[in-house]
Amino acid sequence: MNADYILIIYFHLLSKRKKVKRGELALRAGVNVRTVSRAIDALTLAGVPVYSETGPDGGYYIPDDYVITRTAFSAEEKARIVNCIQAAKGNFTDNICDNVLNKLGSLAAPEDNYLIKSDTLVIDASGWNAPQHAGAKITVIQQAAANTLTVRMKYIDRHESLSERYFDPYCVVHKGGMWYVYGYCHRRKDFRLFKIARIEDLVVTEHAFIKRPSDVYEKLRGDFDREDLVKFTIEFSNLILPEIEEWLGADAIEDIGRCYVATAEMYGGGELIGKLLSFGSSVKVISPPPLKEELEIECKRMLTNYGII
Repeated sequence: MNADYILIIYFHLLSKRKKVKRGELALRAGVNVRTVSRAIDALTLAGVPVYSETGPDGGYYIPDDYVITRTAFSAEEKARIVNCIQAAKGNFTDNICDNVLNKLGSLAAPEDNYLIKSDTLVIDASGWNAPQHAGAKITVIQQAAANTLTVRMKYIDRHESLSERYFDPYCVVHKGGMWYVYGYCHRRKDFRLFKIARIEDLVVTEHAFIKRPSDVYEKLRGDFDREDLVKFTIEFSNLILPEIEEWLGADAIEDIGRCYVATAEMYGGGELIGKLLSFGSSVKVISPPPLKEELEIECKRMLTNYGII
């Protein structure tokens, strides 16, 4: 017996939460009533509490207090269930399959933030302060990409300008310590990399897209958003050496005797300014002059906020 039939019957019972006739389940799954009986037996053996009542008002049902816990399925099992439902979607005209997929998407446990987790490599999609935010957005984006569905989002660009965009997500990218989504932007009519941290109000639409020829690796090898990159040099004491090593890497640091100097190239704007300010007076920017000016302006704003100047 094909496992697809069992899953279709299982999720139909789960979504109905009331008694369902064996004939209705057979029609729903596209099988005969004997196959339905074998599917119910298989679900019962798997630990699913499927009850039956005889009579005119009888049928199979799953009690209301039954819930799918986060630990009920492994990541591989959830992926298999999603694949089965996607394969069966074309047989139905209702939204039950979509509802089930949405419910499965909500089962992401905190450890699911680990996009890759093995004995030799771990990639964590979460941050220290808000571990659920990045992981949740990445999960939604990956599901939309797997199902080739356009997403609607609000995006804040580097100039702090908010815009609504329709976007065909192709894949999630981790580069330079930041998470991006790569795909086709309907507004720009071109392929783009968007910072996931700058995405707000992410919604998966019902519009299916057809993938256009593209090369994300070529995009990553190129100079995308090159105008955002700033090459800078800072001077700092040994008091914050561990923090600078963690941020820029030991290879970027040079010991010049009286202090340390580090040179790096990173994205500018508010993120870089905020990071430099977090070190307080322990860091001095040597170059470039525009970065020094930005820091000076921001420091004056802070002093003004506190009524000092």
